[in-house]
Amino acid sequence: MTTTTGRRGIPVLRELGPVARVLFVAALAVSVVGVLLDLVVHVDPTVMFLVAAVGILGLAWIVGLSTERLGAVAGPQVGGVLNATFGNIAELIIAFFALRAGLIDVVKASITGSIIGNLLFVLGLSLLLGGLRNGTQIFDRRVAGANAALLVLAAVGLFIPAVFSASNGGAGSQDRVIAESAFVAVILMGCYVLALVYQFRHPAETLGGHGAAEGHGGPAWSGKVAIGVLVVAAILLTVLSEALVASIEPFIEQFGLSPFFVGVILIPTIGNLAEHLVAVQLAWRNRIEFSLAVSYGSSLQVALFVGPVLVLLGLVVGQPMDLAFAPLEVAAVGVAVAISALVALDGESNWLEGLLLAAIYAILAVTFFEMV
Repeated sequence: MTTTTGRRGIPVLRELGPVARVLFVAALAVSVVGVLLDLVVHVDPTVMFLVAAVGILGLAWIVGLSTERLGAVAGPQVGGVLNATFGNIAELIIAFFALRAGLIDVVKASITGSIIGNLLFVLGLSLLLGGLRNGTQIFDRRVAGANAALLVLAAVGLFIPAVFSASNGGAGSQDRVIAESAFVAVILMGCYVLALVYQFRHPAETLGGHGAAEGHGGPAWSGKVAIGVLVVAAILLTVLSEALVASIEPFIEQFGLSPFFVGVILIPTIGNLAEHLVAVQLAWRNRIEFSLAVSYGSSLQVALFVGPVLVLLGLVVGQPMDLAFAPLEVAAVGVAVAISALVALDGESNWLEGLLLAAIYAILAVTFFEMV
């Protein structure tokens, strides 16, 4: 029962539950503190990195809330496009500032990390916890198979420049690889647009059509409030992302980490943790089709949109980036895509499959940690 008191107050907060209200205020408070530390106090870079990371985690969650609400207001088709568009916005902003700062290895590693993180860690944890709670989970293998097939094709296109680079060494080859990468980026972005059009027209065939995504409509904000929250969160996210990137190199030196580890593990986790938790929560509630849609959809967005956009932005800001990934990155993504596609073939999943996916991710994480 809603009391008169409960309906008073700030519109953004009064539509949230008690726990969500505390998290919302805490996320904004940490974000504002982070902005002040960056612009006014100029604290130690390691402290700045940690505060900015926590702030970005909270802001990514807030962006997710507003996007879900706008999707609920606009309908399932528009909601699917909004979720696809803003699903990786935090990571894209972080990667852009890293690209502008010349941290090319970190940016490329973050693309790899997003794909394997979604397909091995997030999908693995979802299947593990969902299987432990619900037993064998059944899903429409046609829907999962279609997403997996798209992901295979996207990964092939994304890593063609790496093969091109390995096959065409010698003088002037770097310029040729960058030109090849830009050409591939344009094609992949075109495929992404067409994928959004297809999803808009056939949501049941791409997102699963067996019921609504329970508990996935966001808070009961009006459209204007949701847009306002999204804009404010995006502004704070931009400022904190720039601060995070400025402190990456001191952070790496302080803890003896490699750029590969920061890019593959830390950056995708910071930018996508909120979305990862949604996928796990859906599997826990036995909404396995929607959970798979989140994992596959986020990976597709990185391969078809985030990576290509960063290549083109690199040309604009004077930091050319190619798609010639390191052999271990290519192998890691290939393994992740192949195994996740196999999971989708039989239309059912269990906790053991999830455990094995998560174990492979752990092996890769340790390997990237040891890279120099």
